[in-house]
Formats: sequence, C-alpha cells, structure tokens
Amino acid sequence: MNKRVLRVLPALVMAGAFAAPVSADVDSRTYIVPAISYVGADEDRLADDNAGLQLGFGKAVNDRWNMEFSLVGDILERTETEGDLKYEQAGVLIDGLFFFTRNPGFAPYAVIGAGALNTSYGGDNNNNTNPMANIGLGFFRQLTQGGTQLRLDARYRIDEDNRQVDGGKEHERFEDWLVNIGLAIPFGAAPQPEPEPAPEPVAEAAPAPAPAPVVVDSDGDGVPDDQDACAGTPVGAKVDARGCELDSDGDGVVDSKDKCPATAAGIKVDTKGCEIPEVVVLHGVNFVSGSDKLLPESLAILDEVAASLLKHPNMVVEVAGYTDSTGSKAFNERLSYKRAKSVRSYLITKGVAPENLVAKGYGPANPVASNSTAQGRAENRRVEMRILSK
Repeated sequence: MNKRVLRVLPALVMAGAFAAPVSADVDSRTYIVPAISYVGADEDRLADDNAGLQLGFGKAVNDRWNMEFSLVGDILERTETEGDLKYEQAGVLIDGLFFFTRNPGFAPYAVIGAGALNTSYGGDNNNNTNPMANIGLGFFRQLTQGGTQLRLDARYRIDEDNRQVDGGKEHERFEDWLVNIGLAIPFGAAPQPEPEPAPEPVAEAAPAPAPAPVVVDSDGDGVPDDQDACAGTPVGAKVDARGCELDSDGDGVVDSKDKCPATAAGIKVDTKGCEIPEVVVLHGVNFVSGSDKLLPESLAILDEVAASLLKHPNMVVEVAGYTDSTGSKAFNERLSYKRAKSVRSYLITKGVAPENLVAKGYGPANPVASNSTAQGRAENRRVEMRILSK
C-alpha cells in the first residue's frame, strides 16, 4: 500500500465519520476497550504466531460511525533460529468503525484505519518505525444494562517494514492477520430520555358575576340558587330548568365537555363523550428507558383512562405492552409485560376493579411502523387498551 495513502487514510475516515451528527438513539459516551489479540504472522517474517494486547478509546460520532484511538503491541519469536531473535512491536492506530446496524443484540461493523508501528528486531540497531494500516470486520454485543459490550473482530494488517530477514524472501511489506476480543466499557451513566416540556399555564376562568340584589344565582346559569339542583355550573354552559348542564345525546357526558355530540343510544363512551373503540393506543404513556417505571407526564393520561373505565364498571379490558425490535425477543417480552403491569397497577390505585384489568406483554410483535428508523421504533414502543367485554 502506498505510504502517501496511509498518511491521508485517517483524515478521509474522520471526514466521513463527522459528516452527520449523532442521534439521541445512539450511546455517545466515550468508552475504553481492553482486548487481547491472536496475531497470525506473515510467512516472510519466519516467525511463530503469538498473542498481543490492545487498548483502545472510542466514541460514536454519528448514527453509522465510531472513531477509535488504540495502542497495540505484540512479540513474535523467530522460528527455528539460534539466539533470541524476535519482533517486538508497539504502535498506535486511528480507526473508523462503520456500523451496518446499531442493534444491541448484534451490531456488525467494518473497520478501516492507519497508524504507525515501531519494530525492534534482534537488538536496538534494528529498531525502526513504519506506517501501517488495517481493515476488517467485527461486531458488538451488549452484555449489561449499563452498556458494557463484548467486541470481536478480525483484521488484515499491513506493516510497511521492508527489512530483509535472514533466510527470508525479498518483500515490500509484512501482511499479518489479527483476531481481537475484548470489552467495550463506557464512561459515565447511561443516557436518559429528555423530559417533555412543561405544559403552558392555563388561564383561570373568569369569576361568576355578582348576584342580583333580590335573586341569588351564584353560578350565573340563569337558575336561582333556591331552584338550582346543580350548583357551580361552569360559566357559559347551557342548562335545563333545574340548573343542570344539558346532555343532549344522553351518553352521560354534558354538552360542554362532549367532544362527540349525537352519540347513538347505548354506545359506551369515554370522559370526552366519544365512543370507546375496541383498541385504544395510549399515546403519551411512556417509561424510563429499559424500565417499567412510568414517566410523570404519563399519569394525567392514565387518570383520564381510569375515569372512563369507572363510568363502565362492567367493562373488562386488556392492557397490552409492546416494544421495538431492539434487543433480544425474550428481554423485550419481559419488559413489555412489566410495563403493562405498571399501567394496570396505576389504574387500580385510581379505583378501577382489579378483575376488570388483564396485563399482557407482546414484546416486538405486531409492529405498527418500521423498526429501521428512530421514529418507527418510538411508535412501536406503546401500550394499548383492548376491550374484552362490555
């Protein structure tokens, strides 16, 4: 490989890697990689294969690329020679890792990089430093919730050392094979999802007008207090002769709160007066990443769900939990079931009868969007309510 190419290769890799920012779905923490290597020596070295060591530091720079800086070293002893002849090698590498997918269960990548390798052979007088490059394939596999990963790769290394070894052939460079295995250990705590912005403050309702001198109408609905069967009616609401808000379609939700007027008789409705469908996706019900702990903003949504269920004490529903396809199927099925149980437990605290709630976890089954994008994975992480019996 041309030495000029080796000099510009790191710059080309870095230019490609930093072409796009890292997304929120990618763990951007700096990590350290202690690893051991099996070095398959070029036959022109006339040396035995041996083990080596590697210590790397890396970081994701966008959705596809990681950059790493590594220190490498190995000792290769000459085959069938008198004396203590051996290659003592130490060097530095700058690598770019291109990921085909970021799946925690199996994240394959291609690696390309360049650096310098210092080789001492048979004493100080045979010490030199030459450019080197490597290219290969490997994968990461997440081992812990904290982000520690197993890492395994195989690399083809080019060492631009053209020294003539006694008994060896003429050559321009050494070409070795390496197999590396180690652990990628991130620094710091795992990233948490950003909290949703606080809702805008709601303006307080205007106070009711002052009562007339003779006729007292505290809620201003046009019905005197001594005839008002529904005191405290909201300002502007239409009421009947008894001072109670109108419920024109008789669904149990007054007109001022009924978002679906003219509901047919006998239809089960929610607190907004709209028909409860057979399957309801609880948009906005979210959890701490990798956990079954509900986020605070989910509680208001579940309060409305509980109120709707309390209107229909004979209704039996299934709480169904789903995940995206990231991680193993077994882990996702357990996590989705725990999340469904968390929602069920919260609804019970709000008064819903336990026998009317069934929790089930389906893991990555029945996706509603593609798992190949961050938006699709977010849509697939959901909780549904399914009516089993009305």
